[in-house]
Amino acid sequence: MAPQPLRFGWNYDLGEFVLAPRYPRPAVTRVLADAGFHLRSEPFGAWHMGTSLPMFDQSAAAQSAIGRLIAEGVEVRNWHEPQQSSTDVLRHYGWLNSEAPFPDAAETAHRARSEAATRLGRVRLSSDTRAVTEQIAEGEVEVEARRTFDDDEWMIAANRGTGRYLELRHHRPTGALSVTGDAPETFAGHLRREFRLLVLRETRPPTAARMRAARAASRPPGSRQAPVAPAPAPATAVPTRRR
Repeated sequence: MAPQPLRFGWNYDLGEFVLAPRYPRPAVTRVLADAGFHLRSEPFGAWHMGTSLPMFDQSAAAQSAIGRLIAEGVEVRNWHEPQQSSTDVLRHYGWLNSEAPFPDAAETAHRARSEAATRLGRVRLSSDTRAVTEQIAEGEVEVEARRTFDDDEWMIAANRGTGRYLELRHHRPTGALSVTGDAPETFAGHLRREFRLLVLRETRPPTAARMRAARAASRPPGSRQAPVAPAPAPATAVPTRRR
């Protein structure tokens, strides 16, 4: 039977992890050890680095390990998006570690301006919320990226008037909008990378249907399906500042 692909992922309890056998073949062992995957989590069946290692260092090490494993002929997958190919996973980690501007930032800013203008006309807002909402509606604050978790929408934006880079939280049920982070625009690349890693990346366990489909696609004809490893306890998907 062909070996199962190694599956890379992330959660709040383990940080970066890779689902792999306890005793992988020597080439895999060497790559994982060099990258820092030296702690074992059971019964999840994952190797991880330890949460004391900074987030950026973990993600960079995972990207390096993925590239080396692919060069060794080892298949890898994204545990959260198991339909991704080895090349997709390497590209995904490159995106996670990028400090580049978001390609759809202009479209995101346009949509945020329109929604902010609508809220100004329809929702009763506090003075602080109204001030930030007006800045977005007028284009002074340009939202570059955003994602919603439950009732909260998290955003990063550039304040063109002050040259500052902002992190915003929008509580959708009440309309409250607050600034949760404020840094010089020279830190924009750092904050974009952090936003990709903490907010934009998928961190939920894969659905059973996606996992079955991905496993079926990677199994040789006639082989039996191996059991799916149990998922770790879900973590609350709310980004937090670590300054």
